[in-house]
Amino acid sequence: MNTKFKMNEKTLTTLLYVGAAILVVAILCVSIFAFASRKPKTKGPTTSSTDGGAVTTSKTPTTTETPITTAPTTTGNVGNIDTPNPPSPTYKNPVEGTVSKTHDTETLVYSVTMNDYRVHTGIDVEAAVGTPVYAIADGTILKIYNDYLMGTCIEIEHGDGIVSCYRNLQETLPEGITEGAKVTAGQLIAGVGETAIIEQSDEAHLHFEMKKNGELVDPLDYVSYGKNSESLEK
Repeated sequence: MNTKFKMNEKTLTTLLYVGAAILVVAILCVSIFAFASRKPKTKGPTTSSTDGGAVTTSKTPTTTETPITTAPTTTGNVGNIDTPNPPSPTYKNPVEGTVSKTHDTETLVYSVTMNDYRVHTGIDVEAAVGTPVYAIADGTILKIYNDYLMGTCIEIEHGDGIVSCYRNLQETLPEGITEGAKVTAGQLIAGVGETAIIEQSDEAHLHFEMKKNGELVDPLDYVSYGKNSESLEK
């Protein structure tokens, strides 16, 4: 009976050892499998360079850059590229003669006719009654009217805000010179008259004014008079 019990105890001990060994082996297998299954850490691309036979490897950081775009550079008004201003048109003299009074909107000048002092808004070009008066540039006749003080008047629009004004004209005008008519540079539009009451005491002349965007300007900035001034082509 004792012998049988001892044999069973020995067998039980052997089984325990064997079971423990199997458990250890199982644990080792699981650990190895888990280690083998782990993914290596991602590394950036590497670059290799050779210098005298020695190979060196350096890590190149991976970066993402946003492309830089540059909008085209423009100047001028919104959405438009500046272009050179067109050359100013050449204006012809309105009549052959000599300037006797200049443009001055600040200095008061004595008027013999009116017996007072007033500014002079244009230039006076002395010329005999009937001397031809010409359009200084291509344009459209805006107005033909009789002014109580300045007599028979014609105004011509030339574009770019320029308007030429011819005053103290003869009452009778050439055929075709009517409001709305197109005229060309150097075209005959009238003759020098004596219809301006305000300048009756002066020698016969053309009173000539110019406007830029509705404002009076000095005509001598646009037309030319002097010893060598060009006469109009007929």
